[in-house]
Amino acid sequence: MNFSDARELLWFAAVLYGIAFAIGLLKTFKIDWTPLRESSLIAIVLGFSFQTRALYLRGIDVHGCPLGNGLERTQFILWSLILTYLILRILWRLNLLGTFCAGLASLAGCICLSISGFDPPYWLSSEYERLFSDHWIELHASIAIFSYGIFSLLAVISLMYLVQRKALLSRKFSSLGSFLPPIHDLEQAGFRLLSIGVFFLTISIIVGGMHWTRQPEFVTSIKLIITMVVWAGYTVLFFLRYGNRLFGSKFAKFAIALFFIAAFSLSFVNSKDANRQIESRSHSEPS
Repeated sequence: MNFSDARELLWFAAVLYGIAFAIGLLKTFKIDWTPLRESSLIAIVLGFSFQTRALYLRGIDVHGCPLGNGLERTQFILWSLILTYLILRILWRLNLLGTFCAGLASLAGCICLSISGFDPPYWLSSEYERLFSDHWIELHASIAIFSYGIFSLLAVISLMYLVQRKALLSRKFSSLGSFLPPIHDLEQAGFRLLSIGVFFLTISIIVGGMHWTRQPEFVTSIKLIITMVVWAGYTVLFFLRYGNRLFGSKFAKFAIALFFIAAFSLSFVNSKDANRQIESRSHSEPS
């Protein structure tokens, strides 16, 4: 394996996440084998390490935070998902959370790596200088994508909540349901993650606004509208949950739906934004 090739490292990270997911399932079905006890966490940590190095190498190539195409944004969200899980694992011991996160990271990682058009080498253009012309907009983008990673973890916990709720309502023994955390713990964890995600997304919009007011030509109206719609959606969800007007399975379903909307909205952001900045700089330079 080439440790200097970002794509190879990302493939290896996806495989390790897949191994962690498989081990988690084996433990779920009560296969009590001593080497399996910490193997899942070790595989996740190793996968996260390879993914971190891959994003670091891509960041060197693009001269900034790697968020210029679909692959980079997806991988950054998955990286944020695993990072948030590793941090929260110290605070909240939620059974099977690592298994669900590893499964999502492996599946989404393999899909985005398999789609060739998802990773155009925009940085190889002869006119390319750097992805972001301003450090403020780079900070805005990185915080926004990080918040999406938190929202992806919220979606994972919401899915776990729905699975556990179905198991409880059916009143039948379920191997998966018996290993999931108590439904109250999942609901509380979901609200806390929503609060953290909304906080980071709000900070991102504030930082972005500082750039947009100075250089509005770099912001398309569709991108601005979509950003505000996603922020408004999560903010409304927060206040509805805070006021106990939306909770339980409805809250979980809305959280999952909002994440899919947020992820889909990223398709309206592409490397053409970098090209637009390059063209704007070239036009502004004296001939």
